Amino acid sequence: MMKIKYIIIIAFLLNAIYAWAEPYEAPPWVPPPPPKSRVHLVDNGDGTLTETKTRLMWAQKDSYADLGKCLNWYQAKEYVENLRTGGHTDWRLPMVFEYGMIYDNTKENIMAWDHDPNQPLALSKQFADGAAYWYWSAEYNKNDLADCCTRTAYFVTGRAFWRNLSNCTNGGVRAVRDLPHLGSD
Repeated sequence: MMKIKYIIIIAFLLNAIYAWAEPYEAPPWVPPPPPKSRVHLVDNGDGTLTETKTRLMWAQKDSYADLGKCLNWYQAKEYVENLRTGGHTDWRLPMVFEYGMIYDNTKENIMAWDHDPNQPLALSKQFADGAAYWYWSAEYNKNDLADCCTRTAYFVTGRAFWRNLSNCTNGGVRAVRDLPHLGSD
């Protein structure tokens, strides 16, 4: 009985040594398919884009692409109130989560105003070139501090930040308007 155990152990060890002695050849690496965008934009041909899932219409040009300069929050609010793009007059400042509906982490486009290759925007090329890096939102925090605060959406990383209302470094606003829901009057 003892001899059978030794024979089995020796056979197992020889098999293990032989198996490890064979070189392993890995299969060739095949890159995964690129991720699919969850953002579905339709160019309306009038300076606007419609995101079909959210039923929001966006100005194709943001304020930086339109005016060639940064706007503080007060200027951004006035810009949106006076915007007439596509023949519409009901433009508004978006909420940060609405910016998230057009933030597209499958895109890396060098389309900011300074075309910095180290700061690609996660934004569809259907939007106009010359864009701001971050955008003001309607999420205004009214308080006793004279210059505080609102949330902004940063299109390089997809993160939201709080900024002072007078801040104006590489930022702007991308106007949005609501579309009527299908089936409503």
